[in-house]
Amino acid sequence: MFNDPLESDPRLKQIFAMADAVAEQELAGTRRSLGFCHLFWSTKKRILKEKYGVDWKTPAEMNPDVRFD
Repeated sequence: MFNDPLESDPRLKQIFAMADAVAEQELAGTRRSLGFCHLFWSTKKRILKEKYGVDWKTPAEMNPDVRFD
């Protein structure tokens, strides 16, 4: 599986950690069932773009032939 290379950039490590934390907060009351990963990734993608100007590609975008639940 491929990951967005931005995730490996040491300069962005803290930004990705903050975006994960904010996404977790925003989705705290959301039931975690099948398909939750897509909601989490879209929330994280929006946060990264709006707050930090980072254009991150989700695992689903990086792996179009893989089905995620």
